[in-house]
Amino acid sequence: MAEKKSQILRYPYEALTDITDYFQINLVSRQTRVNGSGASGESFTNVNNGIGFENQSKSDVLFGTGTSNTIVTTDGIIILPMPSSIIDTNQVNYSDDSLDAITAAVAGAAGGLMNVSLFTGKDSAFNLSGALSSAKNTLNETLNKTNLKDVQDLIKANLAAQAASLVGLTNLSLNQILARTTGEIVNPNMELLFNGPTIRNFSFSFKLTPRNGTEAEQIKLIIKSLKKHMSPRNNQGVFLSSPHVFELRYKQGVKDHQYLHRFKRCALQNMSVNYTGENVYATYEDGAPVSTILSLSFKELEPIYAEDYKEKGAESYDEKLHGGVGY
Repeated sequence: MAEKKSQILRYPYEALTDITDYFQINLVSRQTRVNGSGASGESFTNVNNGIGFENQSKSDVLFGTGTSNTIVTTDGIIILPMPSSIIDTNQVNYSDDSLDAITAAVAGAAGGLMNVSLFTGKDSAFNLSGALSSAKNTLNETLNKTNLKDVQDLIKANLAAQAASLVGLTNLSLNQILARTTGEIVNPNMELLFNGPTIRNFSFSFKLTPRNGTEAEQIKLIIKSLKKHMSPRNNQGVFLSSPHVFELRYKQGVKDHQYLHRFKRCALQNMSVNYTGENVYATYEDGAPVSTILSLSFKELEPIYAEDYKEKGAESYDEKLHGGVGY
């Protein structure tokens, strides 16, 4: 069986050194896994074709060291200049929430109901009366801490609001009635509550201006590879297979850039190609565009957690994937 080959495509097409900064996109298959460093059973073309890493092993050039039981690149590597805009934004989802005293009392009673075993005895007899009694006691204890007149006013206003809505006269709310009759509203006890993590988005734009036929061909292959890799696969059946994913890395020589943020694996959600980068249609003799603007929008596959920011030497996700720390 022929050995599978994965290309390295790059723009500009020039030698890279140990101090060259560049942006690397690994085209990653979800299925293939390896143990140890580098890819198992794969070879890579164009590795030493002017890339400047002749003294480095292929696995070090492509993946760094320390990869273990991780998904590896199977479809190729794309090397591009550093983006003109590098922005790292972390965001956590919070929302305003309120809980008035009566609702809190009812919630406490419900909690009391859940804390009482509904089944007792050897024959697991149904103990509904005991559970209801516990819930009633919890509700009474909470309401006794509240001014009885306040509770009565609240119940009256609530019933009035419901009655007005039932007869279709108006959409009066409880707080509107209270404000008009007593000049007060129910204390909402508003609080900002954590609502969940978010997933980071990254957008990049590259202006690709080929200086010769080789670079024009590389740009064409880069665009084709990205389009193919981001597209779902049609298995000629009922189902479609998910698109492959991407590893994004800011590089400095063979190492990850130590001062810039890192990425978890990403999906390419949007890709646009402007073949008239100078706002006018212009090509070389062979038809290659004089200037192309490539715009990419990636989204990480999972959120960032505090555990991802471990000290160097800890077993963090980032060290398993890239051999470094920090996101």
